[in-house]
Amino acid sequence: MEVYAAMIDRLDQNIGRVLLALEETGRSENTLILFVSDNGASAEVVRLDDDYGEIGTLTRWSSLGPDWANVSNTPFRYYKNYSYEGGINTPLIVYWPGKIAAGTFSAFPGHFIDIMATFTDIAGATYPEEFNGTAITPLQGESLLPAFRGEQAERSGALYWEWWEGQAVREGNWKLVRWGSDNAWELYHLSVDPAETVNLASDYPEQVRVLEQEFTTWKNSMGGSTAD
Repeated sequence: MEVYAAMIDRLDQNIGRVLLALEETGRSENTLILFVSDNGASAEVVRLDDDYGEIGTLTRWSSLGPDWANVSNTPFRYYKNYSYEGGINTPLIVYWPGKIAAGTFSAFPGHFIDIMATFTDIAGATYPEEFNGTAITPLQGESLLPAFRGEQAERSGALYWEWWEGQAVREGNWKLVRWGSDNAWELYHLSVDPAETVNLASDYPEQVRVLEQEFTTWKNSMGGSTAD
C-alpha cells in the first residue's frame, strides 16, 4: 500500500503540473479535462519467475491482491473483472472552468460509451454513419453535457457490461448482475443498496426476467451468444 500511495502522489503532482501549464499558456478556460479510472481496484496478482528486488522497483511485481483490493473499493463488492459495483463503479472528475461549477456533484450513471457522445455534443459535430464506404457502428452512449451543467438528467436506456465471467445490466436503479453464465442472476436496487448486499431476485422475479431479456437482446446485437 505504501507503493500504491506513492504512485497516487506522483500522479497527483504531475496532474498539477499539467494544470499549471494550461494556466500559464492561457488555455485553462478553453480546456475540458476528464479524469477517470477504467475499473475498480485490481485483485490480480502477477507472478513471474524472475521477480526480484524490493517492492516498488521495476523488477518486483507485487500487487494489491484480493484483500487490499476490497479495501480500496470500500464499500463496493469485489474488484476489477467483476461486474459488481467494485469492478465498474469509479468516479469521473471533470474540470471545465467557467462551464462546470466547482465542488458540484452528479449521480448520473455514466459510462465510457458516453465520452464520444459528449465530445460530439460539445463540438456540435455529427457522428458519421460511414467512413470510406464502410458503415460505422452508431454511437452507443449519450451526452454527459446535461449532467455537467447540473441538470437533473435521467439516462434514457439501459447500460450493459460483460467481461470474462462478469455480466450485468442496469436500468434506472435496478441492476441485474452475476459472475459466471451458469450462475443465477442477482438483483439489486442501487438507490437504497449501492453496496449490493440484499439480493432481491426472489422478491421481483418479473424484474429479473425483463432485465435478463434486455441483456440477451443486447448481447445478441453485439454478435455474442448467451450460450457462451
